[in-house]
Amino acid sequence: MKKDSFMKDALVLTAITLISGLLLGVVYGMTKDTIANAIKEATNKAYKVVLDAADYDSEELKDTLQKATEEGTLATDNGGAELTDAIVAKDASGETVGYVLKGHTAGYGGPVVVVVGVDKDLKVTGISFPETLPETAGLGQKATLPEFYKQFAGKTTKIAVKKGGGAGENEIDAISGATITSTAVTNTVNASTEFVENYVLK
Repeated sequence: MKKDSFMKDALVLTAITLISGLLLGVVYGMTKDTIANAIKEATNKAYKVVLDAADYDSEELKDTLQKATEEGTLATDNGGAELTDAIVAKDASGETVGYVLKGHTAGYGGPVVVVVGVDKDLKVTGISFPETLPETAGLGQKATLPEFYKQFAGKTTKIAVKKGGGAGENEIDAISGATITSTAVTNTVNASTEFVENYVLK
């Protein structure tokens, strides 16, 4: 009797598991396109912050970015900066208007992830932070304030970090007490412009 009861319970549990799996599969099949579109929309919004465009092509520069990463020059030249995404920004007619790069460099508390817009004249159009910065509150976290990140717009390649204020034409003022964070952000920006200059526009 106990054996029959055990077998019955096992069959019921198996049936429930199979039905649950099938239902999850059906729900996923119905919603995966919606989820994919939502992710694409959110990603495009992040790109638009740094470079407004009608479309963003994430495939065109994949091989180029892989080649640059394997060669290692970008990291060597820019404090270990690593680019993870290279996007071609296009207008409604399909013409390229610029590039959006995503990358990171080690900061004071961990990797500082930055999204960088670069136009075809090698000028930075803007930067943003798609993830919470792992930096000290009141110090490195100030990188997310406009008075810091807006300094990059309009600057070109090889931007330098200036401590103590008084930044020149292609320099940015470091955040007081957070030079490491300031340098980490700048290294990723410089890696982005160097990539566009040496691997895309060459």
